[in-house]
Amino acid sequence: MAEALSNSHSSGKGLIRRLSNRATKFASRTRRQSAATPMSREGSVGPGILRRRSDSTSTAPAAETVLLTDSDDEFHDENEYNSIFGAESMTRDFSGGSTAASVAGSASIVDVPAGPVVPMALVKGTFLHKISKKKKSKRLLFILEADAGRITWEKGRSTKCIYIDDIKEVRIGSDIRQYRIDYGVPESDEGRFFTIFYAVPDKSRSKTMHLIADDEETFAHWVNALDSISKHREVHMASLMAFNDSAIRGYWDGEMTKQFENRIHSPDEEEMDFPGVERVCRNLHIHMAQRELHAKFAIADSTRSGRLNFSEFQVFVREMKRRKDIRRLYTNMASDPERGITLAEFMRFLRDEQGEDVDNNTSLWEARFVRYAHRGGKPRAEPPSCQRPDKDSITMNEQALAAYLTSKDNFPLVRAPAEYSLDRPFNEYFISSSHNTYLVGRQIADVASIEGYISTLVRGCRSVEIDCWDGSDGQPVVKHGYAMTNAISFREVIRTVNKYAFVASHFPLWVSLEVHCNAPQQEVMAEIMKETFGARLVTEPLDPSSTKLPSPSELKDRILIKVKGTHQSNESQRNGSEPTTGRRRGNSLTSPFSKPVPSDNASIPARYLSSPLLGPTRPSRRGVVSERVDTINEGEVHDTVSSSTSECDSEEEKRGKRRTSKIVKNLGELGVYCTGVKFHGFESAECRKSNHILSFMEGTFRKHSKASESKLALTRHNMRYMMRVYPQYSRLSSDNFNPLMYWRRGVQMAALNWQTFDLGMQLNQAMFDGGTDQSGYVLKPESMRAIRILPDGLPAEAIGKLERQNMSFRIHVISAQQLIRPSSLPSSRTLDPYVEVEIFHTNDKRDKHDSMAGIPILTDTPLKASTPIVKENGFNPVFDYKAHFSVTTKHPELVFVRFSVKLSTDGENSSGRNATIATYTAKLNSLKQGYRTLPLLDSNGDQYLFSTLFCHIKVDPTTSVYVPKASESNGSEATVGKLKNISRNVFNRSSANSTKSSFDKSSIDGGYSDSSQHAFL
Repeated sequence: MAEALSNSHSSGKGLIRRLSNRATKFASRTRRQSAATPMSREGSVGPGILRRRSDSTSTAPAAETVLLTDSDDEFHDENEYNSIFGAESMTRDFSGGSTAASVAGSASIVDVPAGPVVPMALVKGTFLHKISKKKKSKRLLFILEADAGRITWEKGRSTKCIYIDDIKEVRIGSDIRQYRIDYGVPESDEGRFFTIFYAVPDKSRSKTMHLIADDEETFAHWVNALDSISKHREVHMASLMAFNDSAIRGYWDGEMTKQFENRIHSPDEEEMDFPGVERVCRNLHIHMAQRELHAKFAIADSTRSGRLNFSEFQVFVREMKRRKDIRRLYTNMASDPERGITLAEFMRFLRDEQGEDVDNNTSLWEARFVRYAHRGGKPRAEPPSCQRPDKDSITMNEQALAAYLTSKDNFPLVRAPAEYSLDRPFNEYFISSSHNTYLVGRQIADVASIEGYISTLVRGCRSVEIDCWDGSDGQPVVKHGYAMTNAISFREVIRTVNKYAFVASHFPLWVSLEVHCNAPQQEVMAEIMKETFGARLVTEPLDPSSTKLPSPSELKDRILIKVKGTHQSNESQRNGSEPTTGRRRGNSLTSPFSKPVPSDNASIPARYLSSPLLGPTRPSRRGVVSERVDTINEGEVHDTVSSSTSECDSEEEKRGKRRTSKIVKNLGELGVYCTGVKFHGFESAECRKSNHILSFMEGTFRKHSKASESKLALTRHNMRYMMRVYPQYSRLSSDNFNPLMYWRRGVQMAALNWQTFDLGMQLNQAMFDGGTDQSGYVLKPESMRAIRILPDGLPAEAIGKLERQNMSFRIHVISAQQLIRPSSLPSSRTLDPYVEVEIFHTNDKRDKHDSMAGIPILTDTPLKASTPIVKENGFNPVFDYKAHFSVTTKHPELVFVRFSVKLSTDGENSSGRNATIATYTAKLNSLKQGYRTLPLLDSNGDQYLFSTLFCHIKVDPTTSVYVPKASESNGSEATVGKLKNISRNVFNRSSANSTKSSFDKSSIDGGYSDSSQHAFL
């Protein structure tokens, strides 16, 4: 029918089609990029983003191509060419066949690997069935334009294309079985069904295209070609941006082939004028002032002809490679710059400036010195000598130093040891946790997808959430109740979790269940998990007599279930407790495997064991906190929106609460080490069970933890037992809270919306990055794990005060390299970047939600600093800005640094409203000192392929200080807070769907306020 319409000679229909095509072309013209960027994406030779790939395509070939640096030679080892690009702990790509691994490895020393062979059938085009959301199938001709780097269909419609550089994943098989079911694709077609996940430039959301090939051969051609071409383009682009000699030669040959239109010509005829050089720079994402390009072009144009031959083009490339910022460091390191850096000078630099433990493995660092010195000091044409010179006579030149500083040997984060164990009980760790894992977008009217589980698990998440509801066919489903989202199969979710559970970490995975199913389907849930997880599933305690939780190392490669316990009336005799009846959701008791915890902390004053935090109050009525607080797993069934959250009963009664399912024995017994209980105060029997967990919505947690006694009791509880906090249901756009607010209270699971890379997720990613933290488990500071007894003989200045730690550190933002120009940047705008450095810590006085934030420390410095603006230079801006920070905090282990690269709107002024184009956040104690090359991430948390920051970090030893205690109450501060809330309500200044990008939000902007809840109600 569609073809008939398109071929119709009807004047009316033809007119409509012509108008539609003209409108499309007009729209594309208005969105065309500026002269400072490629006029069309066909000119780009590769991507700017290093895609995280899970490599679910079982037919995809293993990656064999790699990043080649500028001076690869014969002598190399497995780490020789490991540049900062593709750093595995930055991208969280752990797959052996991943792009990150291939880009980072070593390979051919002669030429850049040739591109993959594209089947001629794809070049000519093959017919594929494109499946739409309405379960409609349309047979279209798909063409792979390898040179332009795109897939096209419906010829003549320019919008009907996908650029290969935007492809994030090509998935097949079980990973997309849910899509096959949802779209009504027969099971017989599963072997020919594949899905393309692709990014939309400058957007946080990705899109999907579902396709069915006519036969297995066509299917294999498309899956293999898209996977291999995408990876090759990343490798090729990274090699070009590293100015690898063979990559540059290959690029020149390609340009000349286009220029001469495949005509036979001699090498002497090959030349490039200045407009050609400008075009090359645009295609390689090089954005700098035209005057700077002219200056470098003039240096290379030795004949003053206005055109460059290949030899002169190589001189131009060398000028582009020159790093003035590293030149300064080089001259400081080398006593004789003409001779170069000696081994002794290099080792002194590593020991004194970089803080590397060179004495522990001297031979390793000596070998690295020789390797980099050889790479930088010898011409490529010179064959290696049969006998290597003595290492003391070898020197390192400026190029070799630059190669080292940008390599993985100079990695910015602490490395994890080859073998390590996590031997403390679970409750002594922070655990990387996800909220509403099945969602890939907003909380309402958005998509639930298997992709959410794959994405979080390959990035190292150790706690995922599953909201379970009754399916119409007797099989449980996963969805966001009453929120207008689709349902996905519980069985497929469990299969996916099992497949990806230990891809990123072998330490235990927690599966948090929110159960809304009836008894028969709960039985099905239990059977599915037992069948699928098999021996991985923890079904009984390691030591039934133990009164403490096991350690992560004791349960490596095991899966734990978090679920409320079996109904009390069925287990009262077994548990030895009184039966209860008529419980609502949240009144679960303990698992049959629970063991009472003896009161072995009698030394703690009684007032600390009982707290007003969420404790019993007056009987519930509208507007008053109810007696019981739901602290089970992610909430109640609501008449309006099921946000997978729990709230105190009164809040839910306001919105209309329904009774939820009682947990059947077979399912409840799976909560061996994580049974949700109702909170009745810390003195209650439920809160003395070693395997219990309390779960709070962020608003409830804050509302009932303002008094100092409540905070103290909360902290004491979290020393021994588990707690989980998750986002407020009013966060409709899936933004996040600042997890530091909960980590500082000892909350093990601060569950976040992983689909939104705002400040909360940036801090979370930094928390679990570097060293053993990549396991997804971070050991709490000692003060959060044990009660400290103050020694006798305290100094006089400590009497009546609190002990804190003063941290002093300096961050020198030296330069940035090869920043990507946003495609949405107006054509009139130049790249005028600057860098904002911001500090976050547990005693941050900017926290407007914490009434007990404390008295500001006069010696503390401001927590934010900005570099000067560098005009018209996104290629190699030098900021040379030194910032000194001094902070007073209780937990020096929880200090974070965020680097934000921003663009000035006018080249003169920097403000918080300017757009952030890249960011990087690190935990200070994970960030290595000295001169480090930092990766940069985009608004989705994906690493830029070649955009980096070059900084120097220096951290002084911490010192103890004594600060006055905060006042128990601050009336004026509370009044100001109330006035702010009134202002927000009256003038509607708070909205869940803010137009401000979550990427740009600070913790101060992104926090929850009571007013947002009222507006939602």
